Amino acid sequence: MKKCLSVLIVFTAMFNGLVCLNVTAQSSVASQVKLTNLYDAFGKEIKGVKQDFGVSTVIEYNGKTILFDSGTDAKVFESNLRSLKIDLRKVDIAIVSHGHYDHIGGMDYLLSVNPKVKIYMPNDFFSIGAPTKFPFREPEPDAARSLSKDEQYFRGDRVVEGMVTVPTGRFWKSDIEYLTSPKEVLPGVTIIPTTSKLMGTFIKYPPFEQNPQFIGMPELSVSFATEKGQIIIAGCSHSTIETIIQETKKVRPEKILLVAGGFHLIPYGREYIEDLAKKMHDEYGVESVAPAHCTGHLGFSIFRKTFGGNYRFFGLGEKILL
Repeated sequence: MKKCLSVLIVFTAMFNGLVCLNVTAQSSVASQVKLTNLYDAFGKEIKGVKQDFGVSTVIEYNGKTILFDSGTDAKVFESNLRSLKIDLRKVDIAIVSHGHYDHIGGMDYLLSVNPKVKIYMPNDFFSIGAPTKFPFREPEPDAARSLSKDEQYFRGDRVVEGMVTVPTGRFWKSDIEYLTSPKEVLPGVTIIPTTSKLMGTFIKYPPFEQNPQFIGMPELSVSFATEKGQIIIAGCSHSTIETIIQETKKVRPEKILLVAGGFHLIPYGREYIEDLAKKMHDEYGVESVAPAHCTGHLGFSIFRKTFGGNYRFFGLGEKILL
């Protein structure tokens, strides 16, 4: 009887151990993140996959599928998706980094197969058509009184001090949310808005007729929280990848496991890029990088040298598992 009881205790302990191991394994799988490059101008030769200048990444994260940007040519985008066996009907949310053609070209295709998908966009009236208000005021508002009601805006029932627009363009029937501040859109998924000082719309209206101004171009990046640290994905980094990292760390101060995407370094020289790569590695504590798209050949070379074994090749069709 004692022997039987001892065997039972040992078996029970072994069974409980197996259960614990199984739970741990499931937890590990659940926290795994997979990034796939769907659209880019470099990468290994893959049958049925066409290289083109543009960017798109699909992220599988904690049971959710997130599309970040959609490349340039919708036909190329569709073809690459088929070849890489990515089903856009499974996309839970989509994020548009900014309104340039090489990031937004495949959005209509996405909506044709997944019309109810939630899309997050930067608050950009000029390139995306976000609702906005243009503040202005006539220098002589009393001039309206000299006109008949038929000639007055809104028949004189209200003072016009700005124009509020709600465009009905290509996305007017879609589920769009325009972001101007950081937002956790799914558990662990935080979108980070930044604004480029160098890109945007040139204005010379009063009071800027003697001092022309740029209206900065807004863009979105995204951070994914993991047990090993956060993963930051940028579209084109017009506001600089350093600014994106700084703004991300304000809301997600944890360690940065990976920074991926376009770093927009094609026009920059060696000294600037070397300083940036060193700063990301030493000052911001970025563990690994996966530069793509507009980072440029010199950028690829310098980041590979700076990060060594923690440089991740992320060409078209590549998958990164974290």
